[in-house]
Amino acid sequence: MIISAGEMADKWADSQTFSTAVHFDEVRKVALPAGEAVVSGWYLLRFLDHTFYVGESVNLRARMSQHATKWGTEISTVRLLPQVASKQELKRRERILTRELEALGVPLRNVVNASMDGDRDALEELIPATAQRRWLADPHAFNAADATPLKAMAAQEIRYSTAARRYHEKTDAAVSTELLRTFLESCVPVPRATEFQYWSVSTGTFGGRRRLCVSVGSMEVFVLGENLSGFLNVRRSLLAPNPKAEYAFQRQHPRARLEHTEYRDADGDVIAVECPTPESMLGVLNDPQIVAAAARLILDIMRKHACIYTRNHCPQLVQSIYPGDRSNNVLPSGTSTETTVPGPPIAAPLFPDTVHPDMAVHDGSMPSADSDELGDIVCYWLVPPGPKKSRRNQPEDFLTRGEWRMDPHPRFEAKVADMLPGERIAVRTRRNTSGDDVPFDRRGNLVSVMDFHLTGTITANPGDGCSVSVAWDPAPAHPRQYYLYTSQDTVWTLARGMHWIWEDLIAFAFDGKPQRNLDDLRNNPFWSDRFGDR
Repeated sequence: MIISAGEMADKWADSQTFSTAVHFDEVRKVALPAGEAVVSGWYLLRFLDHTFYVGESVNLRARMSQHATKWGTEISTVRLLPQVASKQELKRRERILTRELEALGVPLRNVVNASMDGDRDALEELIPATAQRRWLADPHAFNAADATPLKAMAAQEIRYSTAARRYHEKTDAAVSTELLRTFLESCVPVPRATEFQYWSVSTGTFGGRRRLCVSVGSMEVFVLGENLSGFLNVRRSLLAPNPKAEYAFQRQHPRARLEHTEYRDADGDVIAVECPTPESMLGVLNDPQIVAAAARLILDIMRKHACIYTRNHCPQLVQSIYPGDRSNNVLPSGTSTETTVPGPPIAAPLFPDTVHPDMAVHDGSMPSADSDELGDIVCYWLVPPGPKKSRRNQPEDFLTRGEWRMDPHPRFEAKVADMLPGERIAVRTRRNTSGDDVPFDRRGNLVSVMDFHLTGTITANPGDGCSVSVAWDPAPAHPRQYYLYTSQDTVWTLARGMHWIWEDLIAFAFDGKPQRNLDDLRNNPFWSDRFGDR
């Protein structure tokens, strides 16, 4: 029996859990009604000529309006796959979905792997340029008029439940929350709508030293430390373009100071306003000139690209500012990807119908990064078992329970919360050896080695900050050894495409490859005196 391209596309869409088909002229009334939270995800358009189009958007309702303008009555039906996801994840999976359909022989209107226009306004997908200009003229008033409900993020809330609890247990949590509220409402374009995809807020990162950190694009813009000292990044050209302006700033804010800094996203036009106390930070956030300089920087970055740090986003901090908003959200019927609670109709959003369209060089340096810094890329996790003397949390326990677990420790809670389902995890121990089985001449020196006991795939993160559920691979008969490049970090994060040493370690730990970089490591300046070629 010959299967038509349309039937093939429908079977494929069913396997991907897309919603049932909706007539295109009804989709914004039936599946994406006005007044609900901004819905992101993927979609499959079917045209009257039996061609198809796979797409993604952080705002599916607005994207449908865009397609109506472009193709009008040519579109027959649409199938939706809503999910709260970062822009990076939306685009990554769109590429996969497009290639899958293309491989099935389904005729597509997509321009596969087309490059993006470098001048494209990334924020215009959600906020039209005219609205951006109105916002910049008076951010606080513009934000106050927005009634967009918060996105449903049940899975993200679970992962960061412990971090959120620790945040709210602080005796001065109300102070940090009020500072966050003032910042968001004065400096961030419609924070309810742009949350997660365009900005994120984390808590407890950097070993618990940060009370909160707001990130936009690939840079931090508002940070409070554990003692509520902090800094705000702003456009230098608008606040302190010369020494005279810096002097005027210091006279007006004697307890704050300006720190020259560099961020790639800021294109060289940035300066940090550092505040030693929450009172001085509040004074800064109530200064119209400083707020305008911060707002301009944030808008410019959002227009360049979406936030890359959604992995670290703690939704509960946003709910503490807009209580009750998230629990009312409902995704399209039959396609929910988060647990939500239906509620009464909500006031319409401010703009419900927007219509707008290497690896590091092999130079001998050591890679250095953390999950707090890596952003929205696939991470690989190296973790330890419990101490043998404790007889708890041993590899055999992990296999039996289908989990990895460590004793609770606030320093590592944020890292464990960052672990995502689908990412790979390995249990390893580290030791120094003087054995004769070392595969090079150790010249009587001790050699650092990691023993790899288990590898698996994370299946769930309960949000307790000390465990994840894991589907473990079959355990090896004997641990595999990796030499020299070892770390004592309790939770060690790696990623592909970052450094040649990480590439080798990931391939060894998760792909079953042999260690191929021993000669390079032995002759690296760090080890060459002990193990290098003479």
